[in-house]
Amino acid sequence: MNDNLKISNEYVGLTDYNHQDPDYTDGELAIINHLTISSRMHSTQIDMVFIAICSQGELRFEMDGSEYVISKDDVFVGYPNAIYNHFEATYDLRCRLLCLSKSLMQEMLYPNQSIWNKTLFLKKHYLFHLSDQEVIMQNCMNTVLVYNLKSNKTTFQKEIIHSLVQCIIFEFCRTLSTFVQIENDKETNQRKILFDRFVSYLSTAEVKKQPLSYYADKLCVSTRYLTMVCREISGRTAYDWICEYVQNDVRFYLLHTNLSIKEIAVKLGFCNLSFFGKYVRENLGKSPSEFRRQLKDD
Repeated sequence: MNDNLKISNEYVGLTDYNHQDPDYTDGELAIINHLTISSRMHSTQIDMVFIAICSQGELRFEMDGSEYVISKDDVFVGYPNAIYNHFEATYDLRCRLLCLSKSLMQEMLYPNQSIWNKTLFLKKHYLFHLSDQEVIMQNCMNTVLVYNLKSNKTTFQKEIIHSLVQCIIFEFCRTLSTFVQIENDKETNQRKILFDRFVSYLSTAEVKKQPLSYYADKLCVSTRYLTMVCREISGRTAYDWICEYVQNDVRFYLLHTNLSIKEIAVKLGFCNLSFFGKYVRENLGKSPSEFRRQLKDD
C-alpha cells in the first residue's frame, strides 16, 4: 500500500453535524453501505473513483456543475478529482458507495482496464440502469460483502473484501462493454475514434514502453496530432497514457509474478536493468526490490 495515500475525511457522507464513518476503509478502498444525506452536506472533491449503487429511493447531486439523479437500480461512476455538491435525497434512500484509489482500480482491472478507461475518459462519468438479472447478481454479491464487512474475523478480511469489490467492478464492466459498443457504433467523431483505437492498441500491446512515434505510426497519424487528440478527449497527453500503462505493468509483474527484476525489465521493453530501476524509483518512489517487498508485505 502507498503510505502517502490516505482517504480524506471529506468524502460524500461527511456533514457539519453528521460524520458518517465508512463501514470499511484501508487507505485504498472505502465503503459506505448506507449513505446518509443531510441538508448541510459539504461540497467535496474526491481523488478516487466514485461508484454509487442505488437500491431504493432517489439521490440528486451535482458533479462539476452538472446535475445527476440516480434512482432504484441505477449505478453512477465518477472519475477522480470531480467536485460533488448540492446533495438531496428522498427519505427512503438506500445507496451504497464504493470509493477506490486509481491505482487500486487499475490493479483490479489489470489487464482489462481499457473498457473502464474509454468509458470514463470519453464521458467523465457513467450512469446506467441494471437489468433484473444484474440486480439479482449485485444483491448476491452485496450479501457476501456485507457479511464480511460485519465479520469479526480479521484474517484475510482485506483480501476477501477487495476480491468481492473486484467481482462487482467486473460485473459493471460487462454491462459497460455493451453500452460502449452501442455508442461506438453511433459515434462519427473521428478524433474520438482515434483515441479509442489508441487506448485499445495500448492496452493490448505486450510491450507498452515504446516511443510515441511507434503508436502514431501504427495509427497512421503524426505524434503531434495524436498528442493533441488525446489531450482534447481525455485531458492527458498520449505520453501520459503510455506512462500509465507501463506503470500498471510494472506494478503487476512486481506483485503478481515470480519473475526476477531483470526478467521483468526485459519483458517490459527496458533497455537495461539500471534504466528500469531508475524508472521505477522516479515513477513509483522506490526501487523495484523495495516496491515489490512493500507490496507483498501489505
